[in-house]
Amino acid sequence: MPGIIRVMWLHASQLSPHMAEKHIAGVPVAVGSTPNEIAIIKDASAKGVTAYENNGLICRATLEFSTSDEVPKDEDIVWLVQDADETWWLIGTKERNFPVTEVTRSAGSPGGEPAVATVKVSYSGLVALIPVAL
Repeated sequence: MPGIIRVMWLHASQLSPHMAEKHIAGVPVAVGSTPNEIAIIKDASAKGVTAYENNGLICRATLEFSTSDEVPKDEDIVWLVQDADETWWLIGTKERNFPVTEVTRSAGSPGGEPAVATVKVSYSGLVALIPVAL
């Protein structure tokens, strides 16, 4: 996926139900709530992988970025990313299983590097990256 230029989050309860199934059926999906933006310090990356497992397809998405902002650690957070083509992608849905968010904090170096949090988001579902309209 082309470079990630924006990262946002919102609570899963703010989404419409069954967005993955709607996308699979060809129904356009949109996020009607206002997400919370997170400032990206270093290049962000997102990757989607589809694999055949246990007689079915499973999709996995991984999002990685660094930020100095506070990152929510609630279990019901979903993520929105915008790529360089200005397409918005949803990672997670209103239904369980929610994305897993891992946050690693590091202090800045004495040379002037800021203290940052490295964030890794992992998600598995019917569709891991759902194109959405905001």
